[in-house]
Order: sequence, then C-alpha cells, then structure tokens
Amino acid sequence: MSFGRQSFGLVGSLFVSACCLGAGPILAALAAAFGFSAFHSVLNIYVLAPLMTVSVLWIMWNLSIQGRALAGAVSRYAPFWIGLVGGALAWVGVILPHVLMGTRPTGTALIIVGMALLVGASVWSLIDQRRRYSKANSSVHSNV
Repeated sequence: MSFGRQSFGLVGSLFVSACCLGAGPILAALAAAFGFSAFHSVLNIYVLAPLMTVSVLWIMWNLSIQGRALAGAVSRYAPFWIGLVGGALAWVGVILPHVLMGTRPTGTALIIVGMALLVGASVWSLIDQRRRYSKANSSVHSNV
C-alpha cells in the first residue's frame, strides 16, 4: 500500500473536518463573491457529508488491505479498528448538527476525537508498513 493512496483519504477527511470546524464560512464567502450565495447550505450537507463518507470508506479500505498484508486478517489488525471507531465518530460529528439542532458543540467534539483516532490509526499503519519494508530489505541484503 502506498503512502499516497492512504494520504488521499486523510486529506479528504481533514478537509471536511476543517470545513465543519470553521473553514466552511470562508468557502461560502468565496462562493458568494462569485454569485453562489446558496452554496453554503449545499456545501454542508450535499458536498461535505458525501465527501466525508467517501474519505472514511477509502481510509478503511486501505487499512483493511494493510491489515490483511501485515496481520493476516483485518480482524487482528488494531489500526483498522481504531480507524473504524475514529471514522464513525468523525462522520457522526459531520452529520449530527444537520440532523439535530443545537448539537454543534457535540459534533465538533466528535470530529476532533474521531479525526485524532483516524489520523493516529493511519500513521500507525504507515509505520507498520515502513517497518515491514525495512525488515524485508534487511533480510534481502543479508542473504546476498
């Protein structure tokens, strides 16, 4: 699994999180400057929610591939489960304020905790991958 493929999902989910945590109004202001003032409400639910869903699913797919490669099964790979919990929390944090009024502080907390878990699981996975690659290279060089 490549760093680029895994970081693609992280960038998407971090973008969505940043929008939900305060960057959304900046994008809405830019859209209004170009005559798209209704873009803010469209951005929130019709763009950010699907983008968050796709990003989290992309990360989970990559973590499942990594789990099968390193642990033999996804069910035995801790970063997958940590990422799954983090992705679910962040996703609920994005969606919750649009479903229940007055839940923005809860949604913000869920996004922060969820993204911390998701990023931590991805970094852990990349470190595992790097460790495996280094071990494979050292065994190849020692056999030559």
